[in-house]
Amino acid sequence: MRLTRLLGIAVDDLKQNRKHFLLASIGIVVGIAAFTFFLALGGGVRKVVLGEIFPLDKIEVIPRSFDIDVSVLRVPLATEIIDEAKVEALEAIPNVEAVYPKMKLTIPSMVYGGQKLFGNNLRAELIADGVEPVLVSEDVDGEYPFEDFEAGVEGFNGWQSLPSATMCDTDEQCTETHGETYYCWGVDELATWERQVKRAKQRKKEPPPKPVDNPRCRQYIPIIVSNHIVELYNGSVRRAHGFPKINPDSAVGFKFDLTFGASMVEASAKDRTLSAKGMLVGFSDTAINLGMTMPVGYIRRLNVEFGDEKTAGIYHSAVLQIRSKDDVAGVAAAVKDMQLDVTDTGAEEAALLITIFMMVFGFVSIVIVGIAAVNIMHVFFMLVYERQQEIGIMRALGASRRDIRRIILSEAAVVGALAGSVGVAVAIGAGRLFDWVSERYIPEFPYKPHTYFEFHPALLFAAFGFAIAFCVVGAFFPATRAARTDPARVLTGQ
Repeated sequence: MRLTRLLGIAVDDLKQNRKHFLLASIGIVVGIAAFTFFLALGGGVRKVVLGEIFPLDKIEVIPRSFDIDVSVLRVPLATEIIDEAKVEALEAIPNVEAVYPKMKLTIPSMVYGGQKLFGNNLRAELIADGVEPVLVSEDVDGEYPFEDFEAGVEGFNGWQSLPSATMCDTDEQCTETHGETYYCWGVDELATWERQVKRAKQRKKEPPPKPVDNPRCRQYIPIIVSNHIVELYNGSVRRAHGFPKINPDSAVGFKFDLTFGASMVEASAKDRTLSAKGMLVGFSDTAINLGMTMPVGYIRRLNVEFGDEKTAGIYHSAVLQIRSKDDVAGVAAAVKDMQLDVTDTGAEEAALLITIFMMVFGFVSIVIVGIAAVNIMHVFFMLVYERQQEIGIMRALGASRRDIRRIILSEAAVVGALAGSVGVAVAIGAGRLFDWVSERYIPEFPYKPHTYFEFHPALLFAAFGFAIAFCVVGAFFPATRAARTDPARVLTGQ
């Protein structure tokens, strides 16, 4: 029997018994909808958690410390360090594609600015670290580059020997001459110095030395911040202080003042300070969670300026690029053998919880579909009994047992296809409704996604296939019984 003829007979039979099949397919629809909905939800949550919050293709290595607790204090007894030799050893670990050392700013510093973003200038302690620009090259690829513009100079103020450090009077002059990433360094410093001189004369004290003879053009220090800060600010901080919500794309290009060696804690402040200006050039999950990240060259020169030459080759952590997330366990074990530790991000625990969530709801959904398949079997047994005469006539007219079995199973496949399509559509609709309710009624929170679901084509096809498969399995025994019908006994009424 040809396939088209077979499907035609199956569709005609379904039309005649549509009420029975409609009721029987409700379970399939509910089960497939639940299966698709929860697995898509799990996939969407996994994408956000393991893709944005806890990326698994990178791990951060920190020196191992040995501490002892004394009352409320934790006193370090010894600490491993990450130097150039350790970096080379990390690069030699199998399945490590690259190693990117990070260096923290070890001097007190302050940041000032924010009027264009918040409506008022804010002053805060600066927490900062430095990374190799190549580490964030994929995250920062916009109008403003993230690189060490003063590489190769001696000391933090060595930039004044660069060809671009031309004399200036205003920021606009430097912008016109060199570009948007330049400003006139020394103007604010001279203005501050003049106020200090005037105050010293009034008090009949010795005026401070002149900080600079001639202002010069200098490039802004490129700064990136973590997406964690943006999510935390937009979700909670701004509400507490009545600040506006920040659009990250519009915030790029924002400028602020940096003062190195200064601190709100008087005991921590240095005897001298160095000033510069920074520009926000982008956002990256690799940046320090709470603070600012700049090219490591700036941090190295500052640490040496206020410390000694030894600090130039001592790093506080290193980011390892792993070839595959399946290699993370082996790399972590090799790192621990080197007397180093891997920062606990909670990624493994989060991945395990998401997997358990998906397994539990997937199992519940399959149970629902399985129960529906039993109901399908019951309906087909009932229909086979009611259609004994019809089947007997078909057998008497030449239909083989195989033809009868294929007709019943084709009917089940059509029911499964229709129920699966409706179930998938219900799941997608429910997901869209959930996203709409979340966007409209649920307040902002860190890492709130635009959609909580990932309806991957493979998932949709799998759900559709499961619906057909369960219906066919449910109809197998009724089809086998129908195929064994003896036409002679049925037509003679025996």
